[in-house]
Amino acid sequence: AFRDRKGKLISYHGLADTLIPPQGTINYYTRVAAQMGGIAATQGFYRLYLVPGMGHGFSNGTSNANANPPLPTNAQLYELLTAWVEKGIEPPVRVEVATVASASFPAVKSRPLCLYPLKANHTSGDPNLAASYSCS
Repeated sequence: AFRDRKGKLISYHGLADTLIPPQGTINYYTRVAAQMGGIAATQGFYRLYLVPGMGHGFSNGTSNANANPPLPTNAQLYELLTAWVEKGIEPPVRVEVATVASASFPAVKSRPLCLYPLKANHTSGDPNLAASYSCS
């Protein structure tokens, strides 16, 4: 019914979430896909992005307080959904996220978030730059 009413949904989950493990979200998404005709059919209305290094609630999900992993912002995700709903612009296969430079973390890091079931794979170059990764 949601799909048939032209509903759109973007879901994300931190791979380092210690409160709600990402396997539950992955399981749910794959069950939806099985009911709706497969991953490709499901991506027409429901997209999932897994976020490396993200804990629960947009937090650093590592034990290293200085890790500062690149995370999406609420605004970035909202813009993707709004463009999809209001302008018909599908969220991309690859969404780049970056850290914000600060006195504590002067070096900006970036990473791609890949549309599930794709994963970011380091191909070459600086591991702190999204350009060094491909989604495959």
